[in-house]
Amino acid sequence: MKVKAEEREGLFKALTVEVEGEKVKSLLDEVYSNLKQNVEIQGFRRGTAPLWLIKAKYKEYIEEEVGKKVANQTLEEAIKESSLTPVADIYLERVELEEKTPRVTYTVTFETAPEFELKDVEGLEVEVPKLEFKPEIVDKKIEQLREEHAVWEPVEDRPIKEGDLVTIEYEVEEIKEGEEGEKVTGETSGIIGQKMFREELEQALTGKKVGEEVTLKELPIYDQEGKEIGKANIKAKIKDVKEKVLPELDDDFAKELGYENWEEAKKKIEEQVKEEFEKTKQAVIEDAVADKLISIHEMEIPKTLLNRELSFLVERRVNELKQFGIDTRYLDFRSMAQELLPQAQANIKLRYILDKYAQTKGIEVTEEDIEEQFEELARQMGTTKDEVKEYFERENLMDVVKSDATRKKALKELISKVKIKEVEPQKEEVVEEEKEEEKPKKRSSKKKKGGSE
Repeated sequence: MKVKAEEREGLFKALTVEVEGEKVKSLLDEVYSNLKQNVEIQGFRRGTAPLWLIKAKYKEYIEEEVGKKVANQTLEEAIKESSLTPVADIYLERVELEEKTPRVTYTVTFETAPEFELKDVEGLEVEVPKLEFKPEIVDKKIEQLREEHAVWEPVEDRPIKEGDLVTIEYEVEEIKEGEEGEKVTGETSGIIGQKMFREELEQALTGKKVGEEVTLKELPIYDQEGKEIGKANIKAKIKDVKEKVLPELDDDFAKELGYENWEEAKKKIEEQVKEEFEKTKQAVIEDAVADKLISIHEMEIPKTLLNRELSFLVERRVNELKQFGIDTRYLDFRSMAQELLPQAQANIKLRYILDKYAQTKGIEVTEEDIEEQFEELARQMGTTKDEVKEYFERENLMDVVKSDATRKKALKELISKVKIKEVEPQKEEVVEEEKEEEKPKKRSSKKKKGGSE
């Protein structure tokens, strides 16, 4: 067997493999025999057509079929001999068959992993925003819980104000010159002040009461790009108004949360918030070190993996929007992909860095590491460890879990080698810190979320 590797564009490689002798003859005879027994040629009973006629009539099929069989049996060995590592699908580009020899020459193309130098990070300074635990974080968590357990109670005789849940019956009539426009009627609900209604409609509804009507004349209509495409008249009748009522901080509320009394509830909530704060703090360090690693390493990213990662991130973003009740049919997916492109590039780059570090340092994971990875996945997915484990085993994804656990261990070791320097956070970072504390269960390092491989 002869193997020749050629450079193609970017990280793509072409591998031309030449195989001859008994292996090719055996596969060729197998294809001939199969054709002779199964094809029907006019003037001959099945199985009686002469071989020369079968060869002439099915020349292209024979070449392709024998080529595929030879490639299937020899490709793994050929790739090993070439010392190349495909990172995605392998494509059979061409096949040539010489029957007399017999010899098969085939060419496959695939993308390979990038080559890069692993930088020494010993003592490398990494700036991390300084995060301090404050009692206000607990207060915000309690308010979040109150919001989650709030009830909507009907409002009868008072004007609509910000924060009210308003249900309207509407009629939208398109304005057309010289003819009657199309009318659309329906019912919808929204919270005043949360941009669930158009701004003009929200302003008109504010201050009105149940049963009253509002009319908006010649309201501009916009397409998905924000371009005005027409005008419409809108009529809306207020059908229902409700206000949000938050629970009191008492024993009844504590029981709703699963505790005996409010004192116990407050103590447990504070403990949980402190625990989540420490996790958030660690995640901030992980992200900062990951960002530093990405910034100091230069490499070309395989296009195939980039497209796959980008598709994964877009799909995840769409699913998140669907969970908030947003109609995703009219989203600008091209803009979304452009927005997510840097994250996709960073995710792939970080995986290569961590994989190479783990390989260089001989980092291996234990059963305990795997179990911890399942526990983390269970927290992120809001289910049990056993259910997550069963899913990954059923879908043959245990290698993915092992790879993620290895990368996590590699990042932990790299963090121990760098010098963490705490700096005063910018205003934006303070806001993000507060948001993280409001949603502690959703904490996850953005650089470790990628799931396309």
